[in-house]
Amino acid sequence: MSGSLGRRYARALLDLARAEDALAAYGDELGRTLAAFEDPRLRMLCLSPALPRDVRTLNTKEVVAALGLSRMVGNLIGLLGERDQLALLPEVVRCYETLLDDALGRARVTIRTATPLRGEEQEQLMELARKLTGRGEVLPTAEVDPELLGGLVLAVGGTVYDGSLRAQIARLGKEMAERGA
Repeated sequence: MSGSLGRRYARALLDLARAEDALAAYGDELGRTLAAFEDPRLRMLCLSPALPRDVRTLNTKEVVAALGLSRMVGNLIGLLGERDQLALLPEVVRCYETLLDDALGRARVTIRTATPLRGEEQEQLMELARKLTGRGEVLPTAEVDPELLGGLVLAVGGTVYDGSLRAQIARLGKEMAERGA
């Protein structure tokens, strides 16, 4: 249920952002807001059921003012606070990012390798990701994971392509076990 509610809030904000030509700006504001609310002290002041609802709502409004949010994003955060739904914020942000990527024709890609990639290797992978997604713009996130041993894992549009040495060894081990070797 919360996923669909978070998606509805995100879709409504995206529609407002589109009307105000502020798609990316609202996304940036949501990201800053989420980062602020990840602070444990702030979470306690705005989400703790031990505090009265009106105190939590006031605290939330003060955070919105301190962050200097636009009226629309500020209203959304205030509404979530008033309805005791501030815990939905991560879901709203995730959904907004997905909707924003679709609206702007871009894709997010995660590349995990055992060692850091060189510039030309990363560019080749970005070209592959553009072909796989059919999107002109690709936003890469590179992660180094020594446990992969070698090769890489490419996550594109919800699909994971695992070409790591660790995965190849696991497949080989499984085939050998099935053959009784």
